Amino acid sequence: MNSRIRPESLDSSPYKELIQTLAYRWVSADRPAEGLVYQDYTNTLRTLLLTTQSPEQTTAIVTAVLNQAVALNKTSAWIEQELKFEGMLSGVDRADFLRLDLQQAGDVDDRLLDMYNERINRFSADGV
Repeated sequence: MNSRIRPESLDSSPYKELIQTLAYRWVSADRPAEGLVYQDYTNTLRTLLLTTQSPEQTTAIVTAVLNQAVALNKTSAWIEQELKFEGMLSGVDRADFLRLDLQQAGDVDDRLLDMYNERINRFSADGV
């Protein structure tokens, strides 16, 4: 199936089931919601799938971010932010983008360095 995933494709199989499964995993991670509701989760996941154009890559990203969120005791708002970030990274070199992001930040503080380390280590073999 080499056709592009389009917004209208997300309301039918197999994409609808994938989004529901990933949203359930997100809910099951039991992170503080910070005002987010299930519809926010599904909207973020739909956007990620449209961005990556790959159910496998979307699943890998969601799994890595959820695992990291649990390990680092992060909230659902953080998960949403990081899924959007990962979608933005789809198709670019991760390390180069993260270095550029850090360089453009101006004053680098501990919070920015922590975020850089979380993101650079998300998919590493010895990462969280």
